[in-house]
Amino acid sequence: MGDIIELRSRLWRIDSLEGDVLAATNIEGGEIEQRRFFLPFETVRKANIELPNPEILGDPISNKLLIQAYRYSMLHGAAPLLSLQRSSVIPTNYQLVPVVMALKNSTRVRMMIADDVGLGKTIEAGLIVSELMARNLASRILVVCPRNLRDQWREALEYFFHIDAKVISSMHRRVLERQLPPGASPWEHYRCLVASIDYVKRDPIKHQVLEIPWDLVIVDEAHLAAKPHQSGENQSVSMDRYDFVRMLSAKAKHLLFLTATPHNGYTDSYASLLRMLDSNIVSGPVNEPKINRELAKEHICQRRRKDVEDWFKEHSEEENPFPKRRQEEVLVDLVFDEEKEILRTLGSYGTKILDSAEGGSYKTQITAKWTVMHLHKRGISSPAALRQSLKNRKDKLISKIKREEIEDQASLAFEQAKATVLDEELGDDETDEEAYYKADRNVFGSLEANKAELAELEKLLPLAEKITPAKDSKLRKLTRDFLSQAIAGYYGPAKIIIFTRYKDTLDYLEREIPRRLPESKSDIRIMTVYGELNEAQRKERLNEFQRLQKGILLATDCISEGINLQHMANIMVHYELPWNPNRLEQRNGRIDRYGQKVPEVHIRTMVMNDTLDATILKVLVEKARRIREEFGFSPPFFGDDANVIDIIREQGIDVPSVQKKLIDFGEDSRSQEQINPFDEEIIERIKAESFYGQ
Repeated sequence: MGDIIELRSRLWRIDSLEGDVLAATNIEGGEIEQRRFFLPFETVRKANIELPNPEILGDPISNKLLIQAYRYSMLHGAAPLLSLQRSSVIPTNYQLVPVVMALKNSTRVRMMIADDVGLGKTIEAGLIVSELMARNLASRILVVCPRNLRDQWREALEYFFHIDAKVISSMHRRVLERQLPPGASPWEHYRCLVASIDYVKRDPIKHQVLEIPWDLVIVDEAHLAAKPHQSGENQSVSMDRYDFVRMLSAKAKHLLFLTATPHNGYTDSYASLLRMLDSNIVSGPVNEPKINRELAKEHICQRRRKDVEDWFKEHSEEENPFPKRRQEEVLVDLVFDEEKEILRTLGSYGTKILDSAEGGSYKTQITAKWTVMHLHKRGISSPAALRQSLKNRKDKLISKIKREEIEDQASLAFEQAKATVLDEELGDDETDEEAYYKADRNVFGSLEANKAELAELEKLLPLAEKITPAKDSKLRKLTRDFLSQAIAGYYGPAKIIIFTRYKDTLDYLEREIPRRLPESKSDIRIMTVYGELNEAQRKERLNEFQRLQKGILLATDCISEGINLQHMANIMVHYELPWNPNRLEQRNGRIDRYGQKVPEVHIRTMVMNDTLDATILKVLVEKARRIREEFGFSPPFFGDDANVIDIIREQGIDVPSVQKKLIDFGEDSRSQEQINPFDEEIIERIKAESFYGQ
């Protein structure tokens, strides 16, 4: 072993010889890679590396730089972790644990990194990637993640670990293919690719991906690829993501799952991820699996924020690197009669939509329900969002009536209509803005019903127009109280991030905030980031915001996951309440995370009083926070039909009367069992099955 040979006109170092199979690593420049050769078909000659020629004098400056580079490379030369000398990160102790765990079984790494939001899972995974590459154990790498995290992964691999990763999608592929030799596949040609899960799961893309012998596959937000819950073995569920990742993980030599929320409360869904890591971890039928905890802990690195903070207190001389969170809800009373009237009328209008859909199919009725809830959420977001939705709906109704179309016209499928309401992932097919526009235009019932609805809509629009910025209670509360103090430096640096679910509300705030601030602060710079911007535009605006001494960043959920904002601000405002506590925590984790330089982060959530938002705050968000404070993790949140309403009812809480018709609609039509994510038994199950410390 270690001899130098010449093979295929290149120099190689022999690594191993087993029978007629030779494993060797090239040493002649370019990318270092190990290959295996079948000797009966090869011509192998012994070779030597030529000694330096003393007659050829080099450049003294270049020679000095070379010697200096060798000295730097020797700094970690004796260290057990090669990734430290190949990366530009300075990890803290807890971030080294996953790579140490991986090295215990480096011949086949199969791990789930399930650390809490903000602990640095991307850095931990990158160290493992770098270590495997340095040891010649991986060279062909695929990162599968949600669409909005692709560029974040590419930049992290390049900046921190000097790995040339390429984003591949239907749009990026055309650019990549221009650089390929004729007939070559980008999946085979490029060594490290980053792709969205909803792109690679499609036909024929998935077959092209599965043909490649990947050395390492990383699945970020891996809970999105878990098998949906089944109450029985024969129950039908949509499993496109799960089926693809299951096939991909079976072919990959090394596998990394990353997720801050691995357990959704259903044992079978959680076990499906563990089964992909190692089939021996899980036994029993798919709907009633049993988890071998002792074996599972060898494959899972999971630390809560609380665990790491406690470790710093007991074992480290460093100060706790995490900020203290100051989080409050701001209840906004409806000050103006016009606001109260529009919400009352909107409730009646929602009943009209539901009545129109009553004669339709089950899916039509459920889609109508989510459409009404969507309009309700738009109404309590901003007057501008509601007006735009009503105009979109009016245009659709007029078009349908004019063409005398008698079929129901659901522009958005009921699964996606539900996702828009419950703040779930929409997938890669369209942006949030596109989905909201389509939800506005879901029209149901006969032409007579449509004409009746249009008449109601004509009455509603003038009422919506009366809600001017001066009569917008939430805008007044934001600008007069919290925002004025934040810009004055009351909470630290005058840098504020405001999240809104809707682009129409974002445009409204961009226009109105400067007009509503005190004159001395009305010149503050406002930046915007939303889904319709491409990745380069988003990056440019975020970089510009980071350079500002004071400013406001208005953003939609296109940056609510994976994008690190802790260097940009320590103040965050949720302009609407997300109905999914996990969505709320994902946003909070953008600034409340490792690397935040300000000792305190300040978070405010605007909630309209006497609306369904206020009820959801009381039932979902406050309970989720108490569980997080007590147990160190957020409870699961499920998006099955009518689940929000079921949880509210189970807590014995009344819902505002304007929503009674909506909530009773389709009450007995649930298709599968549901569990309460706040139930003590569920919380204990999550603790027992998924927390391993390390």
